[in-house]
Order: sequence, then C-alpha cells, then structure tokens
Amino acid sequence: MVKNKYFYYLFLLNASINLINYVPRILIQDRFQGALMSILIAIPVGLLCMFIFIKLIQKFPNEGLPEILNSTFPRWLSTILLILYGLGWFFSSVITLVSFVDITSRYINPDVAPQIVLIGFLVVVGLGARLDSESLLYALEMILYMAMPLITYISWRIFSNPYFSWDSVRQVITYLWHLPTYRSLAAATYIYTGYINMVVFNRIFHKFKVRHIWAIGLVSILALVVSIIAPIGILGADGAGAHVYPAFSTVDALRIRYFIIERMIYVFFVVYMCLSLVNSVIHWHVGKELILGGLGQKTEQPSDLPKDIRKKRKLEWWVLGVFASITFCAMVIINQYTLNDMAIVFLDVRFAGEFVLLALLSAALWRRRRKRA
Repeated sequence: MVKNKYFYYLFLLNASINLINYVPRILIQDRFQGALMSILIAIPVGLLCMFIFIKLIQKFPNEGLPEILNSTFPRWLSTILLILYGLGWFFSSVITLVSFVDITSRYINPDVAPQIVLIGFLVVVGLGARLDSESLLYALEMILYMAMPLITYISWRIFSNPYFSWDSVRQVITYLWHLPTYRSLAAATYIYTGYINMVVFNRIFHKFKVRHIWAIGLVSILALVVSIIAPIGILGADGAGAHVYPAFSTVDALRIRYFIIERMIYVFFVVYMCLSLVNSVIHWHVGKELILGGLGQKTEQPSDLPKDIRKKRKLEWWVLGVFASITFCAMVIINQYTLNDMAIVFLDVRFAGEFVLLALLSAALWRRRRKRA
C-alpha cells in the first residue's frame, strides 16, 4: 500500500508532460481564437471533474476499474468498456513516443535512424510496464525529484531572458475575451487527466484521500501559463505558431553560461526523455491492466495457482507485444500532419470520455448500493 502523496505525483507527471506535448501546439495555434479563455474555463472544469472522480473512487477502496465494472455491469458491457478505455489510454503513449522520436531526430541526432530510437524506447517501456503498480510509483517519485528542479530552473531562465518579448505576450492577451473552440478547451483540460491513472492505481492506495486541491489548481495554472506564454515571449506572437514543437524551439534559443554543456536543449531533452518514458510506461501499465481486466484476468494473489499466474503473464506479453507493434507501425506509416490530427482527435475524444467515466462510476456506485439494500 502506498501513501496519498503518489496521487499528486501522477498529476504532476501529466502536468509536466503538458509543457512539451501536443497541448502547447494546439493552444498556440488558437492563440488568437480563444486559447486564453479556454485556459480560464478549463481550470474550474478540470478541477471539478477531478474532485468528482476522487469522491467516487473513494467509495471503492482498493478496487480498480476492472473490479468495479465487472462486479456491477453485465460482463459483455464491462469487457467492451474496459478494452476501449485501455486502448484509449494506450493511444496517448503512441503519440508521446512517436513525437519524441521525431524530436530526437530533429534536435539531437538526425543521423540515427528513427526506427532504432523507437525500438530502444519500446524495450524500456514494454519491460517497465510489466512491473507492479507500487514499483512504478516509487520510480515515478525518483524521476520527479530529479526533473522538477531542472524544469523550474529552465522556466526561470526563459522568463528572465533579456530577449523575452512581453509586448508579444500583451498582444496575445488582447484576444482574451474571444470564445474558445472545443479543441482548445479539450487540450487545456488535459493537464488534469493524470487522475485517470487511479482507475488502476487505486488498488494499492491505503485510505485514499486528497487534501489541498487548491495546490493542484495553482500548479495547473502555472503549467498552462508557461506552456503558452513562454514560446510566445521567445518566438514572438506570430512566430510561435510556425514551430512544430514550440517548447523545444523555445529552449533551443537559450544557452548555459559557465557550464560544460552550452545548449540548454540538451538538459531539457534528457529531462523530458525520462518523463516521456515514465509517462508511457504508466500509460501502458494502465492500458494493459484495463484490457486484461476486460478479458477476465484478475490481479495476482499469493494464493493463485502457478498455472494461472503463467497464463496471465503470457497474455500480458501478448498485450504488450500488440502495443509495441501498433506503436512501431504508427511511426512508419504516419507523417507529421497526421500525427497532429491524431493528437487533436485523441484530446477531443478523451475530454468526452472523462465525463462518460464519471457517469459509469456513478452508475456503478448506485447499482452496488442497490444490491446491498
């Protein structure tokens, strides 16, 4: 059993990934069409969804989504829902891994074949996803302790840069009252989606309870502001929209004085490579557990027969093999424009899927109480 602080780590991981992934690109593309208003709306909406989810999942102590749905809904319905949610959560890691391979080729080493880079990532993610949930949270804690001070330092260097254009920031702020689009609102709320990982990790939390939710709101505000304002201040109000990866282009404009490594982007790349891999490991782990739950596999118990344990682990390898094959094929087939469209579709569907998840948990709670009555 783990302590409640690991819930904050799951949120913090998603919030830090939010700085480099497809979210800043979408918000910057809509910077003149309501992106700032979408951030203002996303904060109360995201916090409200998180609060409702926390209250609902607390009613199912030490249970994951597979146990909840399998015990309250017809088997055929729970199987479909679990597989769909498992594939949806895995799909997020596909976009993350393929994007990071592209970033590696663009900014670090264009001479290495992207297939080789991706194979290395897939080996790490596949093996990491087989670890138990508790070990993954301990690894996440260590990575965050190393990464967050560096992210804070890089953010400070950006805003203290003498070439940071506050006039460009003020220009974008003049579009504050433009109505947001659905895609910018869906992108802005993604920062809170780390709580969805609790559909599996709730199994190992002891008396799960969340305090100081205002702190989550404060961190999310800072992360969203940095993700859109930092590229605009360095790259310009017009120029920021021309970059595929605004965060990396922004950091690439910085240099480190009095240090062995002169370009800040090398430090930034290492930090976010670690965060992206850990994020993908957790997404694969959650997706794998949801799919296995949909296929009728229960969590391993000390009393399980060796034959049952071997059967589950064999099926586990098959699921991870399918994940790796889909990711590799996606990198080979899709191009940069398709990847951007995939990210937009994922964010739009995810936003609606969160409300469906809340409705499912509410229905499951009602059905369970009705059975006990």
